[in-house]
Amino acid sequence: EPLIVIDGVPRDNLSRLNPEDIESITVLKDGSAAIYGARGANGVILVTTKQGTRGAPTFNLTYSYAIHKPTVIPDMMDAATFAEAYNEAEWYRQGRPDIENFTPFYTDEAIQSYRDGSNPVLYPNTDWPGEVIKDHSYLQKVNLQARGGSENIRYLLSFGMSDQDGNLKNNPTHYKQFNLRTRIDVDLTKSLTLGANINAILNDRDYASQPVDFVGILQSNPTLVAVYPNGLIAPGRFRNNPLLIDRGGYDKTEDYPLYTTFTATYNVPFLKGLTLDASYNYDLRNESQKWYRTPIYYHEYNVETGEYDYVITDNPIELRDTYRKWTSSLFNLRATYKTTIGQYHNLSAMLGTEQQSWKFTWAQAYRKNFISPAVPQIDAGSTDPEDKENGGSAAETAYINYFGRVNYDFKRKYLIEFVFRYDGSQVFPEGNRFGFFPAVSAGWRLSEEEFLASLPFISELKLRGSYGELGNDRVPQWQYMQAFQFGSNYVFGTNEVPGIYSSVLPNPNITWEVSKKLDFGLVAEFWNGLLSTDLTVFQEKRSNILWRRNLSVSHVFGFPELPDENIGKVDNHGYELSLSHRNKVGDLEYSVIVNTSFARSEIIFMDEVPPAEPYQTETGHPVGSGLYYQTDGLFNTQEELDSYPHANGSKVGDIKIVDLNGDSVINGRDRYRTNNSPIPEYVFGLTANLRYKGFDLTLFFQGQTNAYQYDYTLTEFGEQDLDNNTVYRATNRWTVNNQEGATMPRADSWEPGATDFFLYDATFIRLKNAELGYSLPGKLLAKIKLKNVRVFINGTNLLTWAKEITWKDPELSSGDFTEYPPLRIINFGINVEF
Repeated sequence: EPLIVIDGVPRDNLSRLNPEDIESITVLKDGSAAIYGARGANGVILVTTKQGTRGAPTFNLTYSYAIHKPTVIPDMMDAATFAEAYNEAEWYRQGRPDIENFTPFYTDEAIQSYRDGSNPVLYPNTDWPGEVIKDHSYLQKVNLQARGGSENIRYLLSFGMSDQDGNLKNNPTHYKQFNLRTRIDVDLTKSLTLGANINAILNDRDYASQPVDFVGILQSNPTLVAVYPNGLIAPGRFRNNPLLIDRGGYDKTEDYPLYTTFTATYNVPFLKGLTLDASYNYDLRNESQKWYRTPIYYHEYNVETGEYDYVITDNPIELRDTYRKWTSSLFNLRATYKTTIGQYHNLSAMLGTEQQSWKFTWAQAYRKNFISPAVPQIDAGSTDPEDKENGGSAAETAYINYFGRVNYDFKRKYLIEFVFRYDGSQVFPEGNRFGFFPAVSAGWRLSEEEFLASLPFISELKLRGSYGELGNDRVPQWQYMQAFQFGSNYVFGTNEVPGIYSSVLPNPNITWEVSKKLDFGLVAEFWNGLLSTDLTVFQEKRSNILWRRNLSVSHVFGFPELPDENIGKVDNHGYELSLSHRNKVGDLEYSVIVNTSFARSEIIFMDEVPPAEPYQTETGHPVGSGLYYQTDGLFNTQEELDSYPHANGSKVGDIKIVDLNGDSVINGRDRYRTNNSPIPEYVFGLTANLRYKGFDLTLFFQGQTNAYQYDYTLTEFGEQDLDNNTVYRATNRWTVNNQEGATMPRADSWEPGATDFFLYDATFIRLKNAELGYSLPGKLLAKIKLKNVRVFINGTNLLTWAKEITWKDPELSSGDFTEYPPLRIINFGINVEF
């Protein structure tokens, strides 16, 4: 993940930040990120929040109300199809007997009852996603911001509130957040400015005591009742019906972080151009969590009495209270000098130091076997030693570094910059804690040259390049120390004595990963913006990647695990291209921006054990590339099966595994390493902005290609665990009555492992965001004494086209259709400025 820096401080609360407080976002992806040293290798996102302004106070009020739901819920098999598929699988499991000797799990009469719905109590047809997932849920936000100040004082006051419920019925999921920000900057003298930026994010999170498993919702057996016709809730799958989740207690968390920044800026009066900046940042976060689980009650139909029996689970009442505390302090001091030498030479330099410390503590208490659920407090639980426990621990780390920047330009035409950071991290052992991370960049504004003056259509033309060395220290701490664990107890006589044993072998030489980045770019603008382009070509060589040895060190030397070592090497290369066009035709203003990027990785070294076949090596392939059996359709007939190599257990209707090495045996040697991974190599987008009189419209399309996802859940079809599967998997599956035209293998099909049959092209194009707004005309605003009023409607994840993945959201990261999908959001709002 990239390093998130908010107002100059590395912080992890970007997702909780009030969007109305953000002034700008800058992304550092090239060598310029070296200014963040040992934490900048994965890129840096710089977020700057708003500050006060001089003048009369202005108020900005925004209210929005959104409805949301998952983008794609897979269509799951109905009860009749499920039963038929299970019977097909059972026929195979019983050895494919003659029909008169086959005893199906579901009778024909039962299947017909599932299909016609004649007996919904004994033969239900339950659409579990439809029963459990809401049609829509809500999210509402309110933001009020005040900005203003005098000649010497500038202030910003901001308040935000968001309130959101969950997407599942009978699920006590609720999230409420309050954002409070105060920022004040005071000019004490002409040379000295003091500032304070205080931000609190208060949030309460309410969940069920047991999280609802989306896998359980999708794969629940459709022949089980969710809700009886009389409205009583049934036990469901494994007596774990998601509709009962609100009856089993709760999991409540109160999280109250406070982020503070205090700044001082001094313009040295006796040396023009010299500025001293200092800041002290202190962040405090307190989190209290109460997890409370109680027995669940439900009703179950009794086939003998015809009554609905009241049943309550026998699990004990349990309570766990957990307190967590984080503190972080950072001190930063910088000296900046700017000057102009002669008429054309512009020089600036900055030198700074920074020191940061971070601490974390937690404590926990647990009780069970409460007499009553009426008092959810620790002291009301059982005092039996077997019914209570406690725990706690702490962690800390620290950084100290020195950094600097020198900029020089000649006539604003030739530009060069040098940055560095000398970083020290407590994550590593003494002797390996400090490193030097430099970067240099240069630019040439060709459009300022006289030899291009005769080409007036060129508004801007600039070449740039950069080289930087960066690090990554965000790895588990204390790997250089020998750790021990309790366990492996011993028995002396009749007494059991606690044991202790060494765990992972320590690595006293561990240090950060190193990234060397080289970039070249071209920026051009023609005809005053009618056409603009920005092209960057990049190369990254990453070394010292933490990997465990698999080849060169024996595992038989007394330690259960080998340590991570700085031995891995991965190269990356690619480009980023952006084309834009902006224009104005009468009252219509518009702009179109098209962008695309390509990135390909290659593993150079990972101490890999030589595989059985050379085409199975991971070295030389992209990061994340999978190992799969190659396939060639299905075995449609017994003759086809008998005439081609196949493994034991393979039957007609199974996937045909290619004998890749030609030894007439299907085994692990027939797997091959693909050049594809779930990480897309091409990412592209299109942004269109239109403004006509009071109306404005923004459209943002996003897409990807050269990404492949393996969906292993499609292979679990008709198995004895009675998991449901998708209509996509069931449609046109191989059966004795559907052979030559089948596109899916049989029920309970045999596979030796992951195959490329279920490896899908994850190419998609999505209308990611769209917004339509209308601003009231100035004459009307003057009458109602308001500065601006804008109403808007926007949406997220509105439309999607996918090349192959149609039964689920193609943007899912794991490829598993049971992963919870992104949300489709429709948002209505109004913004008033006065």
